[in-house]
Amino acid sequence: MRDGYRHEYKYIISRSAAELLKRRLPCMMARDPHAGEAGQYTIRSLYFDDLRFAAFDEKMSGLKDREKYRLRCYNYNTDFIRLERKEKHGELTRKLSQALTAEQVKKLQGLDFGDLTLSQGSLLDDFRKGIAQGLRPAVLVDYDRTPFVCSAGQTRITLDENIRTKPYDFDLWAGNTAMVPVLEPDEVVLEVKFNDFLPGYLGLEDIPKIHLAVSKYVLCANKL
Repeated sequence: MRDGYRHEYKYIISRSAAELLKRRLPCMMARDPHAGEAGQYTIRSLYFDDLRFAAFDEKMSGLKDREKYRLRCYNYNTDFIRLERKEKHGELTRKLSQALTAEQVKKLQGLDFGDLTLSQGSLLDDFRKGIAQGLRPAVLVDYDRTPFVCSAGQTRITLDENIRTKPYDFDLWAGNTAMVPVLEPDEVVLEVKFNDFLPGYLGLEDIPKIHLAVSKYVLCANKL
């Protein structure tokens, strides 16, 4: 396996199947501690693409090796923000990330790198080069995630509900804004990530599911 890459599979399941997994998985996996007492958090991602929507087209054309950048926060909290680059090689994925301050993000929103300290070869430096080649903020994507983890296979299973989107309008942090729902009301995205093996005792085999061939970014971009 390529260095740092993991297996990643995505499926569409029903809400009733998701509720079954919410009851079943805590018996075999731990709840992600970042989810707090509610066991769930809201993710907001700002995806970047160029004016030709190359990242969108590469995914739709089935290009094996591809990447995309996004800014991400949780529960609309500006105290913890990350710049991420998602790299794909077939069904294998790798995510590189760098923590940013709200002030740094404000500069990035304005495509201003003048006062930012950029280490040669850092993720932020690579992002700056992408901006120079035409990367621009594209769409906002929100969803509510219920995550589970276990050490066997470094497995992570997430249930993503209420996926919604809107065009980027420079308002990155405002919650509860009007957004367009992306999936049907009964649909939930199940994501399964692991390293070398997926534990067989997790009980996913009997869950009716449809393999999801596109990313949340593509789903949302298609709606706008």
